[in-house]
Amino acid sequence: MNDLCPVCTIHPGVNSANHLQCIQIANLAPADPRQSSDEFWRNKATLWRVEEGEARTQLCMNCKHYDDSPENQKCIEKGKSIKASMLPITPKWADIQDMPAAVCTRFGITCSALLTCDDWEPCCKNDIMEVGK
Repeated sequence: MNDLCPVCTIHPGVNSANHLQCIQIANLAPADPRQSSDEFWRNKATLWRVEEGEARTQLCMNCKHYDDSPENQKCIEKGKSIKASMLPITPKWADIQDMPAAVCTRFGITCSALLTCDDWEPCCKNDIMEVGK
């Protein structure tokens, strides 16, 4: 099975390094999705040119790069995961238990459904365009 699994689900070091890169270049966050993180969401709203309330809905779970296919779920379950709190960054990240995770195909990381980054893209852009034709 490992031959078919994304590298980030097999090698924690790669997953961790890719997380740090995504945090640095694409502002992956918030560090603790259970907190309000008002400044973070205001910045995302400005970046994406939407209202803050809409920005708060643009999460990894509905990004086109979030791959939660059954195959990737098996890889994540059987793989060597990392805990967000183990990342060498400040502020410390929170470990969110019992939240779905998937593979971010853009950055090669396992990603919590409740995070987002600057590169967020709607998952159904092509479907929406098709309906409008």
